[in-house]
Amino acid sequence: MGGPGEGQSRALAHLRAALEGSAGGGRTRLPPIAVMAHQCGVAYATMWKTVSRLRRQGLLAEPEELVTPATAARRVLTERGHDSGLLLVDQAARADFDWFREDPAGSAVLLGTEGHRLAIADLQPAFRLLLAGASLYTLQQNRYFRKGNDLVTDLGPVAAFLAYASDREVANLGKPSRLLFENLARDAGCNLDEAVMVGDDAEFDASGSVSIGMSGVLVKTGKYREGDERRFTPPPTATLDSIADLPGWLGLA
Repeated sequence: MGGPGEGQSRALAHLRAALEGSAGGGRTRLPPIAVMAHQCGVAYATMWKTVSRLRRQGLLAEPEELVTPATAARRVLTERGHDSGLLLVDQAARADFDWFREDPAGSAVLLGTEGHRLAIADLQPAFRLLLAGASLYTLQQNRYFRKGNDLVTDLGPVAAFLAYASDREVANLGKPSRLLFENLARDAGCNLDEAVMVGDDAEFDASGSVSIGMSGVLVKTGKYREGDERRFTPPPTATLDSIADLPGWLGLA
């Protein structure tokens, strides 16, 4: 999903207030807000820009509450000793990856661009590093997203190209990655079956979340197409017209 509109912002603010109120009064630390932003091109917003926007909308209190695939990458790759190698991200995104050491002989290839401005030749160094034994990570595996009025390919096809060419498995750090959501659940002090993923991608937001034991709510906005809720198994836990309907579905309205 992209940034929330005015109605969505009001709904999310309502949700935050309701959750805080249910804690018995007083400010309490809420579970992290997982923002699955497109980590690429003009649509990409660096961490500090996203934090600033959500704070202005009253949706975020502390930067630590914001979790993106980029923050998940930092945690997972650092823990595994895979924080060096080749970084495939657009220039606008590089500020969020200053922890990753670029090394043509490193242990990882980290993909964070849909590659619309790349040629096949630009992917050859990554392909050769993977052949040499490096691990392949992608910030997400979505097939496509909506850009303006058009549907365009996302990171998934680029990840699939590199994985197929090098015969390497790809580790997904974005939705519906178990790596990502287990880290979120651990930070929030809850189990996966207590977590809800809300988004406009029937396959990766809704069905993918249900398949790992979460609730997956599909909203009929953004890239949603008529009938998406019936295209994938398992189906969404629920289908809503908009995220503005989420507080009501949760019984908080």
